[in-house]
Amino acid sequence: MAQAVHPKYRAFLVHAQADEVLARTIERGLDDIRVPWALVGRETAHGAVPKSLKPIYRFAAEPTPVAPGEVSPVIPSDPPAGPKPADAAPDSPPAAEPAAATPATAPTLTLVVPPAEDATAATPPVAPAPVVPPEPPALLAPAQPTLPDQTVAALVDSRFLVVLCSPAAAADEAVGDAVRRFKGLGRGDRVIAVLAGGAPEAPEADLCPPSLRFRIKVDGTVGDEREDTIAPLVIDARAGRTPRSEVVGRLAAALLALSFEDYSGPAARAVRRRRRLRGWLSAAAVLLLLAGGAVAAARFVLPHNAPLLGRMLAVGTGTTVGVVDAADRLGAPRPVIASIAEPAEALLRDLGAAGGDDPGLRLRRAAMLLAFEQRYEALGLADAARSRTAAAEALLDGLVFPGGMDVEVQREIVATHLDAAALRLAQGDADRALKSARGALAAAERLADADPASVERQRDLSRAATAVGDALLAQGASEDALKQFRAALGIRETLAALDPAGAPARRDLSVAYERFGDVLASRGSLDEALKGYRTALSLRLAAVDPGAGAGWQRGLSILYNKVGDVQLAQGASEDSIAAYRTGLALQLAVADRADAAARRAMSVSYERIGDVLKAKRAYDEALAAYRASLSIRERLAGGDPGAVRWQRDLPVSHERIGDVLMAKGAFDDALAAYRTTLASRERLAAAAPSPTALRDVSVAQSKIGDALAAKGQRADALASYRAALAISQRLAGLEPDNAKWQWEQTVLQWRLASAGDDPAERFRAVVTTLRDLAAKRKLSAEQAKWLPLAERELAKTQGR
Repeated sequence: MAQAVHPKYRAFLVHAQADEVLARTIERGLDDIRVPWALVGRETAHGAVPKSLKPIYRFAAEPTPVAPGEVSPVIPSDPPAGPKPADAAPDSPPAAEPAAATPATAPTLTLVVPPAEDATAATPPVAPAPVVPPEPPALLAPAQPTLPDQTVAALVDSRFLVVLCSPAAAADEAVGDAVRRFKGLGRGDRVIAVLAGGAPEAPEADLCPPSLRFRIKVDGTVGDEREDTIAPLVIDARAGRTPRSEVVGRLAAALLALSFEDYSGPAARAVRRRRRLRGWLSAAAVLLLLAGGAVAAARFVLPHNAPLLGRMLAVGTGTTVGVVDAADRLGAPRPVIASIAEPAEALLRDLGAAGGDDPGLRLRRAAMLLAFEQRYEALGLADAARSRTAAAEALLDGLVFPGGMDVEVQREIVATHLDAAALRLAQGDADRALKSARGALAAAERLADADPASVERQRDLSRAATAVGDALLAQGASEDALKQFRAALGIRETLAALDPAGAPARRDLSVAYERFGDVLASRGSLDEALKGYRTALSLRLAAVDPGAGAGWQRGLSILYNKVGDVQLAQGASEDSIAAYRTGLALQLAVADRADAAARRAMSVSYERIGDVLKAKRAYDEALAAYRASLSIRERLAGGDPGAVRWQRDLPVSHERIGDVLMAKGAFDDALAAYRTTLASRERLAAAAPSPTALRDVSVAQSKIGDALAAKGQRADALASYRAALAISQRLAGLEPDNAKWQWEQTVLQWRLASAGDDPAERFRAVVTTLRDLAAKRKLSAEQAKWLPLAERELAKTQGR
């Protein structure tokens, strides 16, 4: 029998009653294992490394009854004859990996591509369905002993079998029967033997049931041919051999399909991080007490000393942000991080309010609010109203220093405006980002005009010009953005010429070329965009500074992803996937130091790799990449269930997994993935209604229709398509000039018409919409091919 597609249990742990204590210790130890973040998602022979080893199924065999005066049964040196195969037909096997096959007659409802295209070209290659042999008699319960039905079901639904071997286990027929059944499933390579008892010098074979020592015959009984080894992995847990902690560690490594060496290093580092986390949390508690005392002192002792209050704010903000960063890197749950940051922020706000409306304190309070907002954004904890950013912008607006200000204060104003612009841009508010960026640019120009020879002021000016360009590009004003990027490039080329070997100057110049690539890519000038990105990449690689922290790897990986995006758009899939994998490798190298935003970027890299593999029809590899992405996103969403940002990513992963399963012909699994997508998107749309959220619901309904059509469930498919069309028509009515929504409405109408659902009326609607879009020149060359085809179909329905 084949392995279940997604086994419910990571392992089935079987033991005799005499080994109960060790079994419970192992079970608790495996349940408590936290798989190191650096290993999660790594591909192995048994799939991606999971986040947890749970659940484990433990079965304690009942002791063999012994009549009074009898001696316990002796362990046979040869295998028993074993039960005879039953005459009855074997039970139906549990769900196995679906064959990559399509129905003999493809339903018309599955139309996705223009009808003019070759239908076979739109359908992925179909692998012949594997011949599934009858279930081996090994699954048929022998007369004695009989494992409970639920135990047999758990055994079948387990990825590995862990057997505690001891004199008691060797004599226990139930333990032997569990081993016989598991090996009969063709999973002998997934058996792990743990030597749990017996004398240290006792041979291993004497501690094992016959079904572990001997091969299983074709009829499911224990044969007389000895196994080369009792199990692929044997762990000696007898007294004086292997410490209990190492036994659990070696088992964990085996259940993750890793070598002990690959697992033990990251696991030890994770333990050290958790210990440091406890220390940091203790320090955070002390910090809060000290901050509370500082606020009390400020209220009574320092009400008129603005400079000192400003320094206290700066120190308190920096210390709190440092503790929050450390707690996140060490894996603290989001609620724990929030319990550190929120009280500290409240105390610091009270401290800042004690200084009144002093201009210096207003600037410091704005910087503090933005610093907290940046942390919360990175952690996925920011409030939807962006209240901190808005409050900081209000403090910066109209900021005037009556007696003038020194240069450092002016540079701080530039930096604070830039932080506000970056936050607004990340939040998708390009208009407010542009306002803050222009505030930074105005302040930077005044500073640069006062001292043109200052390298620091020129660098500030280039950063401000870049920020203005970023906001303009986000608004779609690519020409105006290009002017700002050119200005920044000119400054940075001058600075790089002054310090040719300086890493900071090279990094700045690299960013300038990267921005040129962004503009060119947005215009569709792919060759020129690729040149810009490659120039940026060469400069960035020449300015690598591993000592600068994890940030440079993340920035470099983003640049590799941009290179991959352009190469993919050019049709160079092999080059693009190489770029994506290089970027991912950089991210994985610092996974243990990655914050939530960096982990999300890692999930995006996996997703892009999956996209390329799916386009190449490497469906199994694509599925593995998508599942690795989903694993990261589930962890992010689980750590902060209230953060919409992470919740939006989950249905994207489920949808892509469904797309691959559809291509593989696993329609039931694809339908389940699409329904998960729909449920998530309906919740998001109900919580925050928007055209984009509604469109996402429509797409999910449409894909459910595709899966139902592929399964031959015509009525249900039509219902899903109609639900999708109703939303699409509503959106098209809101924005009649939105060609994308008009096009999606047309595709749904065509699907319904092809299924015989009022074809005359629906093809008439298709033709009308396509003619309107063609007249407005809003159809691509590929889309334009649909118009004559639609006219032909309409004529057929009218009998012409």
